[in-house]
Formats: sequence, structure tokens, C-alpha cells
Amino acid sequence: MNYKEFMKAFLSSNTSGIYLIDSEEEYLKETIIDAAKDILRYPDFNYIEIKGKTSIEEIQTAMDTYPIMEDKKVIIWRNVDFSQKNIKEYEEVNNSLIKTINNVGDFLTLLIIPDSKIFKGKFYKNVKKNGQIVEVKRLTNNELIYFIGKRFLKFGKKIKKSQINDIIARFSYLNKNSEVDLYEVVNTIDKIISNSDQMEVKDIDVSEQLDQILDLNIFNFTDALSMKNSKKALDTYFYMARDIDEIFKIYHMLVRHIRNLIGIKVLSNNSFNDSYIMKTLSISFYELNKDKSFVRNFTLDELFNIHDFLYNMERKQKSLDFDMNLNMEMLISSFSK
Repeated sequence: MNYKEFMKAFLSSNTSGIYLIDSEEEYLKETIIDAAKDILRYPDFNYIEIKGKTSIEEIQTAMDTYPIMEDKKVIIWRNVDFSQKNIKEYEEVNNSLIKTINNVGDFLTLLIIPDSKIFKGKFYKNVKKNGQIVEVKRLTNNELIYFIGKRFLKFGKKIKKSQINDIIARFSYLNKNSEVDLYEVVNTIDKIISNSDQMEVKDIDVSEQLDQILDLNIFNFTDALSMKNSKKALDTYFYMARDIDEIFKIYHMLVRHIRNLIGIKVLSNNSFNDSYIMKTLSISFYELNKDKSFVRNFTLDELFNIHDFLYNMERKQKSLDFDMNLNMEMLISSFSK
């Protein structure tokens, strides 16, 4: 069961039994907890939250107690660590739940929400067979478009799809192995909303907030370089480089970007399909499509020359007279040639 399927059933009060939430997205996990209180008319009586390690007696008593003044009850057991290393600490309670999993009252929904990646051992397999595993994945591109649009509508704001796409393009959320989560996206959206004084969001409302975020500026920077727009790249670089510690972050992001462009160009020239390229380079479909439009702007020789320059920069970093900032400026200027 995925997040969307679960939430549809949960908000309609059509759930019962034991649900193990296997989540990759902290924000969506928290929306489940918030919804648990909203679906109950009397949450003070019928909503129970258990945090961390517990006893068989505590959780069994909570499960056996009937709801008051309505026919549904929700128990959330959270802040537990079901990783392979630590799941044994919960073995006694988990084994008890396995024994009772087929005898849970129709009135009860028990949500188990671990903090860490779940070990797919005995407990996981039993819940999968006799209860429900809810897989909360990171959002896809279309899901993210819908999520952002819905957030603006919630606060009475209208936003164009082109503006939503601009927000998505400037976050690395869709990139494979990205550490950006929905909390960061929501934080920026809420700033745009609070700084927009009209019902319809203006382009400047969006751009002003995006320009304040370093990670977004890095992607503005690599995009500008990839389009050989060295003036825009330099302007963005100078803005970011006011913090000297960020120069090295910019450098490493650029190294990764150039290596991806080389990989895409070489593999595409040799007729490898998109699936193979994504797997080989460990990039997402979103990154691949975006970078495919950039590789047309470079020959392989140009990309290898840039890569060699970056490699030499890394080699020279141990030298006392090496100026990282100056070398970055020289490299950026060369992109327009």
C-alpha cells in the first residue's frame, strides 16, 4: 500500500488493524500523525501516542480499550528504531504484536512509525502478510507539482505551472540520492506565500525567495555554465562566494555535474538507453532529461578539458599559494569561449 492509497482509506475511516509505516519522507510521515487526530471526533479519548520503547502491557492495554463516543480509535507507536542493528530491543513487544495481529478489533488502527530504515526481517514479513506495510516514497515529478500547487491553494494563492516548475527546477529534490526533503520545499513555499501580497503569485515573489537559498543558487550556477552563459554564472558565483566556506561546496557540485555530462554524452553516443545511463551514473530521470539538453552545448573535448582543469585545481589545493577563488573565476570565464 502506498501513501496515497493509505491516506484515502485513513481519512475515510476505512482502516483497521496494524500498519507499519515504511517512510522515506519525514514530512509525509508527519502528515499521517496530524491526520490521525483530525479523523477522530474525540481525540482526547480515542487517540493514543506511545513514544519509544514500551512494554507489552502498555501497548496491549491501549489496544484492548474500546473507543469512547465513536466507533474508531487510533494508536500511534513512534520514535522507535527498527533498523537491523537495533530491532532486537523491541523484540518482546513485536513478538506479542505478531501473536495478536489477526485478532485486532475492527475499531482499532495501530500505526507503527519507526524513525529509521526498517529491517525487513521477521516482524516486517509478518506485518506484510497479516497487516499492512505503508510505503511512503519520495514524490515523483508529477506528485511534486500537485503537492506544491495544493499548498498554494490551501492559503488562497494562485500559482502558474511555469512558476511551480521553476521552484522544482531550483531544488535538487528529484535528484537521485538528494538530501533535500519536503520540509525544505515547504519552507520556501511558505516564504513565497507570506511575501506575496496578491492572490496571484508574481514571478518576482518566487525568484526573490529562490535566490536566497544556496543550494538553489548552485543549480542556477551549473545551469548557467551548461548554457555557456558565463556572465550569469559569474554573477551567481560572486553572490555565493561571499561565504568563503561555500566555494568548496560549489567546486564539488561542479565536479559532479561535469562528470555526469561526460557520462551522458559518452553513453548516448554509444547508443545506450536511458535506463542504463541512469543506473550507471546513479542519476534520476529528472537529472538525465535536464542534462541531456546541456550536453549538446559541448564537445567531448571541451568537457574533458574542463574536467582536467577541475582535477588540477584539486591537486593544487595543498599548495600554500593556491587561490581557489581565482581559479574558479578563470574556469567560469572560459565557458563562454
